[in-house]
Amino acid sequence: MTDVYIASDKETAYPRKLQKPATLRPSVRETAETFILDSGIGDDVSNAEVLDLAEEYNADFVVAKDYLHDHDKTTESIHEFIDLYESHLCDATPMIPLQPPHAEHYQDVPEFDTYVLGGMATDETTDAQAIKWVREFRDVAPDVYAHGLGVGGGIEFTRAVASKGWLDSIDCSTPEVAASFGCVLDEQLRQQQVRVMTGDGATKRNIPLGTFNSYQIQDVWNREADRQDTQTKMDTYQ
Repeated sequence: MTDVYIASDKETAYPRKLQKPATLRPSVRETAETFILDSGIGDDVSNAEVLDLAEEYNADFVVAKDYLHDHDKTTESIHEFIDLYESHLCDATPMIPLQPPHAEHYQDVPEFDTYVLGGMATDETTDAQAIKWVREFRDVAPDVYAHGLGVGGGIEFTRAVASKGWLDSIDCSTPEVAASFGCVLDEQLRQQQVRVMTGDGATKRNIPLGTFNSYQIQDVWNREADRQDTQTKMDTYQ
């Protein structure tokens, strides 16, 4: 099964969350049982500062600083991050970021157990392209832990990837963004508006809606993985 993390800025009652330095808030961190500190691609923050924040916020995982679609600069940053981590008090599990094509970038970075597949949450990247990058990565690295950064909020990507078990975890902001617009995610991850957009209770309903949507997207990922397991079992009897 794939664990769904929420790129969160709300105090929802959902246990797995990811934040970046620009959005860190103790009140959000306190609601998470498992917490990833992302370095925030494009944010003005150093690897040293990321590690300091990971220690301060007691992160379970911490992502090295990376640079959008720049293999060389990201690889250089990874080496710096590892050197700093080895003497730092932070005990979070390091997550090594890769830029697409991830299978190519993987060949150039130090060997680790946990990787983040980034660079896919852009307007220019189609679901088909992102799925291709993930599949190609698993062809060269079938056994490592892989996290899909900023993906998995739509049904096409979810069906393709969950059914194959290619990612151990993903994160997206879709559940909370939808809640901000008064929407719930239905069983196909379509956004359906359910509340009045204005009024005294509008903002008070965002957090309950965000909680509902967060669990909903995890359940959809589980459902799609279960469908593949069921089909595989049926195939063995044919």
